Amino acid sequence: MSTTLLSIDHFPAPALLVSESGVITECNLMAAELLKTPRGEVEGKPLDSFLVDVWFGRQNSTAGHALLGGTPPETLLKQTSKTRDGRDVIVSIFPGPSEGRTSAAFCIALSQGEAPGSSSQNFRDIVDASASAIIMCDAKGTIRFASRAVGGLFGYDLDSLIGMCVDQLVPGKLKRHHKDYRIEFSKAMKPRAMGRKSKVTAVHKEGHEIPIEIVLTPVNEADAEIMCTIVDLTEHVATRSEISQKAKELEQLNAELSAFANSASHDLKAPLCSIEGLLSLCLEDFEAGDAEELKKNLEEALLISRSNASKVEKIIELAQAGQAKLHKERFSLRADIVEIWRSLRCVGSAGAVLEFDLRHGDIVHLERAALNMILANLLSNALRYGDPEKPSHVIRISSRRENNQLQMVVGDNGRGISGGNLQRVFTYFSRFDELSNEGVGLALVRKQIERLGGAISVHSVEGQGTEFSFLIPLEEREE
Repeated sequence: MSTTLLSIDHFPAPALLVSESGVITECNLMAAELLKTPRGEVEGKPLDSFLVDVWFGRQNSTAGHALLGGTPPETLLKQTSKTRDGRDVIVSIFPGPSEGRTSAAFCIALSQGEAPGSSSQNFRDIVDASASAIIMCDAKGTIRFASRAVGGLFGYDLDSLIGMCVDQLVPGKLKRHHKDYRIEFSKAMKPRAMGRKSKVTAVHKEGHEIPIEIVLTPVNEADAEIMCTIVDLTEHVATRSEISQKAKELEQLNAELSAFANSASHDLKAPLCSIEGLLSLCLEDFEAGDAEELKKNLEEALLISRSNASKVEKIIELAQAGQAKLHKERFSLRADIVEIWRSLRCVGSAGAVLEFDLRHGDIVHLERAALNMILANLLSNALRYGDPEKPSHVIRISSRRENNQLQMVVGDNGRGISGGNLQRVFTYFSRFDELSNEGVGLALVRKQIERLGGAISVHSVEGQGTEFSFLIPLEEREE
């Protein structure tokens, strides 16, 4: 495809490029359809092979002489013509974009079934029909014409656009260089597309940037006039961003699936092997009549099966954590923390002391079940990892509002976490010692916090204690 063809293919109406001798040099698809002739059979043929009495009422045989008789028209000309099969068409003629005006001196826009009228109004009607925004600029960058779509795209009324320098639509970081870019383009005026492979933006009247694709097409090289065809890529960019986000989520899910597969091979298969071995012993005990040993092995198998059933439930809970919809409500966080602490104290660590420093205003608007699960896991860990060598086991929980976010810290003076294990605390199925459960709790905590739009971090010094800190956005500031 030639570069000139690119220009009329972007023209929002049936269009032809015609040489000074009256030969059609280029034809876009819409013009070929209007003429009911394949494009390849239109190009290279005389204009009068398809249209009758085009050039200002003169016979087609004299068309070339009429055009060569003086300088090409600098204003748009329009007249009624007929196709060779008798259909009425409106022919709009204006200077073509070719270099030196030797191969395509004129661009001809065609429209069918319209009454002749004001040439400028008919031209506007044609261009306004395009979904793309179209601007015509002169050598100084002054906007001489703007289609209706331009106003909608940039937020200006059309009257204020006319006479404005196109540089005003350029982002600030590029504005000071844009004049130089225009001058360089005018030295070698060829159709040019921008925004397909690199990011290009324009500035809305209100100041925000709009992602666009733009095609620059020379219209009148002698006067350095340029047609700018602009496509709004806002929805395209948003869709691309959404696809990118989905790809990241899929990548994360694949990583989780891989972690699960690696862990399941040991954490779930090993207990089944243990149960199989115990049941084999039970058969031997049964045959030997050793009821006491049979009961012991059955109880051990039952204990292992119950423990791993709980692990499977945790895995299912973890898998579903990022999928459920948020159901927010207003509640007293202080009262819920007290209830969580009371229930945890019932299962051990009677000597632990909980210190409060709640400064968030008490009433919050969050998903209650998720936040309670997060706090229950963190407080349970703090209770489990108390240091028996210390005279007291102190757990601290604090809260405050920061930039409409809830910041909470759960800390303790327990055993702490070694540096090697600290990097793995939120990893699925990580078990560090005999006090670890299924290795799912903290992974579930992180997943729930991320689901709520927040983030969690941990700081720990072995032998001194551990501190978990997390932030969750608050939509409403309620005291």
